[in-house]
Amino acid sequence: MSAQSYDKIEYRVNVAVPEWKEWPRRLRRIYASLEDWGSSDAAVEDMVKQWGWSVDDIQELIRKTPTWSAAIDAYRAEGDYPYGRKSWVKRLTASQIKTVYMREGELTSYASLDENPKATAFHSNVVESNGMMDMNERYIDRDDIGNPDGVTESEGPQRATDSSGLGTWREEA
Repeated sequence: MSAQSYDKIEYRVNVAVPEWKEWPRRLRRIYASLEDWGSSDAAVEDMVKQWGWSVDDIQELIRKTPTWSAAIDAYRAEGDYPYGRKSWVKRLTASQIKTVYMREGELTSYASLDENPKATAFHSNVVESNGMMDMNERYIDRDDIGNPDGVTESEGPQRATDSSGLGTWREEA
């Protein structure tokens, strides 16, 4: 999936569920799994136990995250994920939510690779194949951030613009 395609999916999730980024990761996983497991209290408890989490810990997270409780109540009332905007023809899909959740998980895993060196090759490959290499580039090299250090083009190598998102370079003429 190209970074541009992912950006569109992430945009849809963040518009339909604006609180998504506020929720703890475990609550995001539960929300992303509602279509597969069900949304009743019993289904949520079953998920939590199946994944080896403490039910008490999850209940505490739920108490501390009222926006998640509101979102799951809306899911239960509608029987589906939200539209996001009234003009949207289709609702947010479980696969879109899972895509964002999984990609965030890869970034989380990638960020903590030094804790588990055996995972380095796997997560490095996933990050690279999913167009997430911008995590490895210096800020000055990233087109999406700009030039925070004020270095002009004439002061260093020029970035080739092939729209790949990778840090490719060409020599100055």
